[in-house]
Amino acid sequence: MKTITTLVLASFATVALAACSQQEQEDTREKAQSSLEQATEATKQAASDAADFTRDTAERTGDFLSDSAITARVKTALFEADQVSASAINVETINGNVVLSGVVTTSEEADLAAQLTSGVEGVKSVENDIEVQQ
Repeated sequence: MKTITTLVLASFATVALAACSQQEQEDTREKAQSSLEQATEATKQAASDAADFTRDTAERTGDFLSDSAITARVKTALFEADQVSASAINVETINGNVVLSGVVTTSEEADLAAQLTSGVEGVKSVENDIEVQQ
């Protein structure tokens, strides 16, 4: 009888351990699933942040290249005009806004440089800071 009682108790203990083990397995699965969901969300957020950064960088680079292209076009237009001392005129472009500076011999030359600049594709505005030396 004692053996039967021991066997019954051992059987109950085995069933209880198996149930406990299943519960632990289920808890572990739930924790793993939760961790996976958190990692997936963090990865999505990181990818979104990286895409935003890349887009912003590309826009800034595009602006810089556009400004450089505008500066080159303005310099070309000034060099092609015989009435302008292009080498004496500095050209700086920021967001399509061109600033002319330097020293020329006549106000007509300074005005012509500004007119030529305003006709260049991409120029939004012209600030004529060219000095006339007499």
